[in-house]
Amino acid sequence: MIGDTLKSIVDKIPGAKAAVLMGLDGYAVEKHVADEEFADIETVSTEFIEILKASRALDLGAVSDITVKAERGTLLARFLSEGYFAVVLLGSEGANFGKGRWVLRTASNDLLANL
Repeated sequence: MIGDTLKSIVDKIPGAKAAVLMGLDGYAVEKHVADEEFADIETVSTEFIEILKASRALDLGAVSDITVKAERGTLLARFLSEGYFAVVLLGSEGANFGKGRWVLRTASNDLLANL
């Protein structure tokens, strides 16, 4: 079921390349890759754990979303609970950032329900 939800997320977002559900322990629960060039999305996604730790160290409060925009793509991360977060990789061309954030937010309940 989680794999189906991740596939649905990628399919609904124009320009999406991959999606992964990660545990804060650094391990991927499940991933869906539409473009094999980005098959290693979970390795990059573990870096969001360090950003979360930095936010906690600065006492910034709960983190809900993190976005990293780069030359070749955008990573959207959404924290789902104390132990899990999801990341979607958008390509640089034709990707719809706003729809990506919306789809990821609305799919959060489905991902959590299937853990």
